[in-house]
Amino acid sequence: MRIIAPYAPGGANDLMARYLCERFPQSFGQPCVVENRTGAGGIIGIDAAAKAEPDGHTLVMVPNNVATIPFVYAKVPYDTLKDLAPIGLVAGTPIMVGAHPGFPAKNFTELVFYAKAHNGQVNFTSCGTASPQHLAGEMLAAEAGFKWTHVPYKGCGDALTAVLSGTVPVFISTVAHFNPQIKNGKLRGYAVLSPARSNFAPDYPTAVEAGYATLQFDLWFGLMTSSRVPAPVQARLNTELNKVLQAPDLREKLAQQFYEPLGGTPERFAAAIRADMDRYGRAIKEAGIKPE
Repeated sequence: MRIIAPYAPGGANDLMARYLCERFPQSFGQPCVVENRTGAGGIIGIDAAAKAEPDGHTLVMVPNNVATIPFVYAKVPYDTLKDLAPIGLVAGTPIMVGAHPGFPAKNFTELVFYAKAHNGQVNFTSCGTASPQHLAGEMLAAEAGFKWTHVPYKGCGDALTAVLSGTVPVFISTVAHFNPQIKNGKLRGYAVLSPARSNFAPDYPTAVEAGYATLQFDLWFGLMTSSRVPAPVQARLNTELNKVLQAPDLREKLAQQFYEPLGGTPERFAAAIRADMDRYGRAIKEAGIKPE
C-alpha cells in the first residue's frame, strides 16, 4: 500500500500519512509506504491517486485545500467530486488568529478596532494563497468591515518565520502552529475560529463569542482514493481507518501535535468537502483571487 502526501515532507500532511502508514500493515497484512509527490499546490499528488490502479492500494492524504484547488487553478486534471472517493476524515485542529507580540492589539476586539482605524494598512499572512487560513482572514475582514493585505508565502513555515521576525505582524494559522510559540512568548494569540473553545487553547475566546457567527474554520486532513475503487474495498478502508484512529497511542501522538482524531463515515467526509467548496468558492470570488 502507499499513501501519497501531496505536500512538502515534514509538514502536518506528511505527518498524518506516516502515522497511518505505521499502523496499516497490522490492519491489511502488507507493507505501507508514504510517497511524497509534491507540486502545483497539491494537484500532482492528488491527480496521481485519482488515476492510480483502482485496487485500493493507493491512497492520498489531503487537507482542506482539496476543496479550494478547483477555484484557484484554471486547469485541474481531475474532478474532485467525481474522480476521488472520500474514505474518512483523519484529524483536525482549529484555526487561530494572533500576532507578533510587538503588534499594538492585545486581543481580538482590539485587532478588529485597529484594523478598522488603519484600514488597508495592516498586513497578515497565512499558510498560502487561498488556503483555509488565508480565506478565514478575508472573511474576517469582510464581516468586520475593514480591508487588509494578505502577504503570501509558500507554506506555513515560511509565514511563521516572517511573523516571528516582525516582517508581517498578524498570523492566521492553526493552534498547532501557535501554541509552542505562545508558550515561548514569541506570538500572541487572539481567538480561535471554531464553534466552541478548543481544548488545545481553552483560554482563548472564539470569534463567535465576539459576534462573528460565520467565522468558524478549522484545518482537517482526510484520506481519499480513486472513485474507481470498488465500493466494498472503500468500505473496508473506512472500517480499518476508524479502527486505527481509536488506538490510544495514535490519539496521544495527535494530541501532542494539537490535533483531534476525527474518523466517521465517507458521507461525513464528503459533506465536509462539499461545504468547504461552497463557502471557500464564494470567499475566493469575493476576495478577487484569480485562477492561476
